Amino acid sequence: MESRRERIGNVVTITLVTVLIWIWAAGETREDITSFTDLRLVGQTKGSVQIEPEELNSVSFQMRGPKRAIDAMAARFREPVEIQIGTLGIPADPGVHEIDLLLVGQLLAEQADLPVTFLSADPKAVPIVIKSLVTRSMAVQVILPDGVRTAGGVNVAPSEAAITLPESLANLPDLSIDATVSDQDLANLTPGRLHEIEVMLSLPPSLLEHTEEVTITPRKVVIGIKLVSTESTYLVPSIPVQVAGPPADLDQYLVIIDPAAAFLRDVTLRGPADAIASIADGKVSVIAFLHLTSDDLAQSITEKAVSMWQLPPGVTVSSIGDNTTANPMVPLTIEDRSSQP
Repeated sequence: MESRRERIGNVVTITLVTVLIWIWAAGETREDITSFTDLRLVGQTKGSVQIEPEELNSVSFQMRGPKRAIDAMAARFREPVEIQIGTLGIPADPGVHEIDLLLVGQLLAEQADLPVTFLSADPKAVPIVIKSLVTRSMAVQVILPDGVRTAGGVNVAPSEAAITLPESLANLPDLSIDATVSDQDLANLTPGRLHEIEVMLSLPPSLLEHTEEVTITPRKVVIGIKLVSTESTYLVPSIPVQVAGPPADLDQYLVIIDPAAAFLRDVTLRGPADAIASIADGKVSVIAFLHLTSDDLAQSITEKAVSMWQLPPGVTVSSIGDNTTANPMVPLTIEDRSSQP
């Protein structure tokens, strides 16, 4: 006959086995869930390829399987999943490829040795572009603003930089690495002294459309420069247009400038830094003049080019809007005052 202790032991054993069976059964219960994740595509070696797009965000997977496996797969999807091209059904060859995300998901489960079936993916497939990259070492070219004169050479450190770009762009004409010095970089530098300034490296303006495909290392260089003289530029939002001419004739005629042309917009001025600063600070006014002759007034011309400017010494007009001429035509109306009531 069983003792009381044996009976209690048997009850405990049966209870533990029951609980374990229940836990196992719960873990093996098949479930369907939808899980979201971000996929990040990387090359087999760093800097060897360019992948577009590199990240596939918020990919939705519908999965079926034992609860334990489903939970493990969903836990992995809570963080971005990094996938090396050439694995999990993703090609590594350069070109345009259609990626079957449903297959990628299923292979991820097999890789993790999880008995999960992927039922659907949204999107089901995506196109990617893989480009082979090449890296070249090139001398840095220093580009100074127009009108800047230096004493001696301009030093740049480092003198070379590495450029990484798609193989298809490696033979582009005019390919260079530029350190472009702006007027603002030089604005407060004293001529005659050696200065060091830090400048970002970039492609030349003719190749700016390829900027996003190119990596330049390092990103900045230090330029040593001694100025003999320096000029600055300043963009004036608007400059008034006024009429000039023989006083006696202007008393006889009424000159009306077309309201749409009464101000010249986005005028770029260039000149000595101190003179440009006086304009920027509002200490000096800039005015454009239409100089009308007696014949212009008598003939009631309907337009006239700007021919004079009120500017500090050494300052010139570089451009007006997108126009590089400093003498735009201005529409006007001329009326004889004596004929007016």
